[in-house]
Amino acid sequence: MAEIQLLLAGAGNRRAISSLLADRHTPVVADEIRDVPLYLVDEPSFLEHRDALKRHKRAQDPVFCPVVLIRRENASTTVTLPDITTSERPLVVNEVVTAPVGKQALFRTVSNLLVRRAQTEELATDLQERNERLREERRKYQTLVEQSESGIAVAQNGEFAFANERMREIAERDSLIGVPVENIVAPEYRTVVRDRYRKRVAGEQLPTQYEVAIETPAGGRKDIDLRASRISYDGAPAVLVLFQDVTRRKERERDLRKFESAVEHAGHAIIITDTDGTIEYVNPAFEEMTGYAAEEAIGANPRILKSGDHGEAFYRELWQTILDGEVWTSETVNERKSGERIVLNQTISPIQDADGEINGFVAIQDDITDHRLREQQLVVFERVLRHNLRNKGTAIRGYADVLKRSLGDEASTAHLDAIQENVQSLLDISEKAHHVRQIFTDRIEADGDCALESALERLRDRVGSAYPDAEISLEGELGQSVEIDARVTPAFRELVENAVKHSDAPSPRVAITVAVGDATATVTVVDNGSGIPDHERRVIEAGTEDPLEHGSGLGLWFAYWLVSYVGGDIDIQASPEGTAIGVTVPLR
Repeated sequence: MAEIQLLLAGAGNRRAISSLLADRHTPVVADEIRDVPLYLVDEPSFLEHRDALKRHKRAQDPVFCPVVLIRRENASTTVTLPDITTSERPLVVNEVVTAPVGKQALFRTVSNLLVRRAQTEELATDLQERNERLREERRKYQTLVEQSESGIAVAQNGEFAFANERMREIAERDSLIGVPVENIVAPEYRTVVRDRYRKRVAGEQLPTQYEVAIETPAGGRKDIDLRASRISYDGAPAVLVLFQDVTRRKERERDLRKFESAVEHAGHAIIITDTDGTIEYVNPAFEEMTGYAAEEAIGANPRILKSGDHGEAFYRELWQTILDGEVWTSETVNERKSGERIVLNQTISPIQDADGEINGFVAIQDDITDHRLREQQLVVFERVLRHNLRNKGTAIRGYADVLKRSLGDEASTAHLDAIQENVQSLLDISEKAHHVRQIFTDRIEADGDCALESALERLRDRVGSAYPDAEISLEGELGQSVEIDARVTPAFRELVENAVKHSDAPSPRVAITVAVGDATATVTVVDNGSGIPDHERRVIEAGTEDPLEHGSGLGLWFAYWLVSYVGGDIDIQASPEGTAIGVTVPLR
């Protein structure tokens, strides 16, 4: 049952047609056009409703909206033929029935028209669904193209006909439409790009992927992974291109090659393992240091190097440290493939990704076997030498003292005094060597700052108290608040004490002067003694000794080592009137 609007003149006509239709349909009587499946209109009302019907039918298109005109038999025609057959689509009138209207004929006409309407509704619904699917596919396509991480473009007639936003970002241009493709390509690639574009459009089979470089308007350069394929665009041959900016990847590859070269040529042994400790890489220095070839080490565990000198607790602490993401540093005794022991200074660090997850470990090993042996030898030699010198020297001094009391002549006494002085000098050197070793072993790591002026004032007062006959002055650029490495202050004391102790002047004078620069301070110690011998000065300035030219003591060496350790420099100017030793150290 369908609603049918009656657009008829005269109440009698409306009642008659309503009564006729009521068996199968629902008549609707209204002056305004309603949205119903079908309309019945007579000639007297047609002109009144014609424009409204035409607008309604256009609004409903493509759904068929039927209008049936009721024309009285033998009545003068008021609705012209074009309104029925030849007016612009859609036609205002679709069928004409003649009054008096036969019931069966009217129902047949109405039924046919309603079937046509139902069919067009189904077609319209299907078309709407298809159009919606097409619009959805288009939206998906646009989303994929516009949000793609790759630059997507279409080149036609040698120019860009389409480019997505990512493509414009890579090329660093606001628009690419109409820009010749070769204009953005680096000069050395323009010929190959032009040639491949021409051949591809012509249908030749070419590699779909290759690398090029492009230039940005600002003069920058980018490495591009380019993929190209022939397509039809707007009915004409074109080339679809995908640009992937691989500049960072290329930079990482170059950095990786540099790193690999550095690792391969490093003087330290380098081992990389997975999280279980299985060796994945060793460098040539490892092969040379351990005697294991890379093929033997890779796939094995570093325990192949264990010497047995370290207990399980040592390795438990090692693994706990690196699994916690911290760096492990220790001296380790390992064993070469030949069975020789080797002492290593070893650092093991976890390899972590961007999320902090540990992916493996890298160990850097430095062979300090010779260094440790030399250190042991020096310790033993220093202990034995100092022990023997102290014991034997004390005995010699005692015997010399006994001889002095038993011998009365002046010549013998003078010789015994010389013996005692030389023995005492040797004992002093022994104590100095022990003192130097203690300082470098126990104190050299004690990093800290100190105020230069305060340190020199304390030094002047302390040495002045120890040597009351000496005149010690402090002058120069004082009053400035500058700080230096505290580890160099024993060197200043050594130089000032040496200047006083070894002065042969009747009244020793030592002048300490200070000069402060932008990044350094220079402390100069000047005495009035006879000057440091040339060979002593040359040895210190050269920094080496040999059997023919060497220093007679440790004092200057001690000062030189400390000054060098903190990054400073020492300069000695000697003359018969005295010695000037300048020490330049960096400011903290």
